[in-house]
Parts: sequence; C-alpha cells; structure tokens
Amino acid sequence: MADLVIKNGLVLTFEGGTLQGQILTDGAVAIKGNQILEIGATEAIVEKYGGAKRTIDAKGKIVMPGFVATHTHMPYVLGHNMPVDFTQLKSFWDMLQKMGWEWLEDLTTQEGIYAATRYAALKMLKSGTTTVCDLVEAPNDMHGSLDASAKAIDETGIRAQVGYEVTERIPGVSIHDKMDKEMANKGFEENIAFLKKYPPGNGSRIEGRLGVHTAYTNSMETLEKAREIADQFKCGIQIHIAEIPRVFLVEKYGKSAPMVLDEAGLLGSDVVAAHCVDINDEDLDIFSRNQINVAHTPMTNSLGGNGVARITEMLEKNINVTLGHDCFFTLDMADYIRYAYLVHKAHHANPMLLPPFQVLDMVLSSGAKALGLENAIGSLAPGKKADLIIINPDSPTPTGASSVISYFTMTFEGRHVETVVVDGEVVVERGKSTRVDEEEVKAECIKEAKVLWKKNGISV
Repeated sequence: MADLVIKNGLVLTFEGGTLQGQILTDGAVAIKGNQILEIGATEAIVEKYGGAKRTIDAKGKIVMPGFVATHTHMPYVLGHNMPVDFTQLKSFWDMLQKMGWEWLEDLTTQEGIYAATRYAALKMLKSGTTTVCDLVEAPNDMHGSLDASAKAIDETGIRAQVGYEVTERIPGVSIHDKMDKEMANKGFEENIAFLKKYPPGNGSRIEGRLGVHTAYTNSMETLEKAREIADQFKCGIQIHIAEIPRVFLVEKYGKSAPMVLDEAGLLGSDVVAAHCVDINDEDLDIFSRNQINVAHTPMTNSLGGNGVARITEMLEKNINVTLGHDCFFTLDMADYIRYAYLVHKAHHANPMLLPPFQVLDMVLSSGAKALGLENAIGSLAPGKKADLIIINPDSPTPTGASSVISYFTMTFEGRHVETVVVDGEVVVERGKSTRVDEEEVKAECIKEAKVLWKKNGISV
C-alpha cells in the first residue's frame, strides 16, 4: 500500500538528466514512507495503489524533483536590506571584510542562526528548493552554532548538509596582520562534534559536511588537516575558491587558490567549491583532474563585482557545475536559474550558450551528485527519496511536454510552487508550511535582525 499517490500530473522525472528524463503527460507517483515506490501512467498507478492513505490530484500541474542549492549561508538573511554606508564597499575585498565579516559574521549569535535559518529554509522550501548545502559562520559564538542550525532545519523540514566555516581569521583583526591556527582548530571541533551527531548516510534529512573558508585564510597545515578529517568522517568538504582576484593568492603564496589546495591534497570529487571566478586554464585543469564540483553563484559574483565564472569552459571539460546563491536576494531558485541562464549569453555575446536543460541539470542531477546524493535525490525514480514539488504554472501559453523545459527559464517563479514533499512528508501545502507558524518565523527573524543591526549602530 502507498502512503501517498500524486496523480494526473505532468510528471518530469529528470532521471539521467534533463534530456534523458522521462516526461509523462498524465503521470502519477506512488510514495511509501520516505521513498518513491513507482512512477507511471495515472490509470495504472491508481489501479495498483488505489488504497493509498492520501491522494493529491495534480491535474494541470507539474510534478518534479525539488531543487538542490549547493552553496548557502542561511544566517546571512539577517543582513538583507541593512541600511549601511555602501560607499565603503568599493571592491569585493571591502564587501568581504565589512559586510561579510565585520557587519555580519562577527556579530552572529546562535539565536540569530536559529531564527535566520528557519526563515531562509522556509522561504526556499516554499519556492521549490528541498535540499541545501549550508555553511555557518559565528566566530564569537561558535560552540553549538551548528546545533542551532540543525534545530531550525529539523523544524522546517528541508534536507541539508551543514558545516562550520574553518578559518584562521581572528574576528576584528586584519588577516594581513595576524591569523591564528587555534581559531581553525575550534572550527574543526565544532564540525567534528556535529559530524558525530549527523554522520553522512545517517538516514535523516541532516548530514554534516566539513566547512572550510578559503585557501587565503588558512595555512597549509590547516588545509591538510581538513582533508584528513573529511577522509576520516567520509563527509566531503565545502569551500570557497577563487572568489577574490587571483593576484591576492599569487602575492601571498606565489600560486593560485586551486594550486595551493591541490598541493595541500584537499581537492577531490567530494569537494563542493563555491564561486570559482578568477581562474586560468591551469586552474581549470586542476579542477578537472580532481573532479571537483563547482557551486556557481552568479548573482553574488555580480554583486561583488567579481566577474563571470568560466562556466562554459568548465562544462566543456566535464566539470560538474551546480548552482548556489549564498542566501542573498530573494532565496527563490527561479531567480538564480534565470540569471545563470542569461548572464553567460550576455558575457560572451552568444545566445547559444547554456540552454535551459544545462541550467536545470545544475539544480537537479548535478547538484545531487555534488553532495554525494545522486542515488537519493535530484530525480524521480523508484527507490529514491520522495523529495518532490508540485507546480501550478502561471503561464500565458500552454505548459506541456514540448514547452515545459523552457518554462523554467522563461516564465517560472517560485510562487508557482504549490506543494512540497521532503522525505515523503508534505511540508508545504497550498503554498503554506505544514510544520511551522510562518508569521512567528518571520517575526523572530526580524527580531534577531534588529539585534544584529543595533550592533552596527542601526536602530529600526
């Protein structure tokens, strides 16, 4: 017997990728527990599983796997719209030191992490993102920070891999003046404690993934230790690579970030590397040889004036490219899908680059692969986790088998998501969370934002 049957939908499996995935114009999905039992024509599925505990009629709607965001900082939403003096931000380096570190991370508390993570996870779920890879920073309230994150994730119902950002940076001290390996060791301790509670493959929605900030805020010793811990716990690594001008690393080490990380032995197929903007051909070869997974973040790269990552070349080298967003802007994956689809066309003056299927792969099968979850999520298939979304398209034209892929780059908005299922549980229904009080979540996030803003001299 099935627990849930979704019938009469335009079912997009994406199994084997966007181009290979099956499209069923009158399809149904049967779910038992947290797994997909069977996918097929509505008539056959209903006949076989007619006694299901619950049935959802998806007539006129799209049924598909939930989106995967491979790089987020959910506590960062506390800084959204903060009325700071933006004339201080003349470069990405200014943005990192001031907005990222001074105005946000160094002031982040566990209460803020919990409130912001609940809000961000809720917003992402409601717009179709069912899995995130989140990196947490709170150097002045570190011990237990990942537990605060996990509590919020557990309550909202999203699937997540989470880690604390290991860095030798000392809060309030320029990294040009001094760094401290003890800060990194404290970060390792926070990650290890969390990995023992939420090891990879533990069967729950929450897993640990070791977090590392960058090559330029850590010593070779710390980078080598990160690889040792990742291998010990088989948890993989999430890290920022080459998001700042290449010259910074070359001046410091005589090598680029990929070169430094390659020498440290940190790189591998279990690494999710965010940004990857200022890289050359040799760096691309290092990425390809180590089979790393790139978390493309085109909006934040644009915000920082960093440039446009060499995504088209990465794809040509069969580097696994996925999509992340740092939790800036709306948290609606539709925005990031569309921007990734467009920016490379504009940058290269070539409308043929990044067709819709490639961008959809980034947020589905490629994202799942990056997190080591390709056998569990990212597509709909029997035996996979029941992580899926039902979309009620608001489109001026027919949304059918021949047009639905283009719908995601041309027309789709997160508000079209009507129902979200994660781990077999309906966590969003009719556009509303079934797990949390949305107004209370919003109010608590605003409250914690005011606390953080006050520390920056801003009263609201």
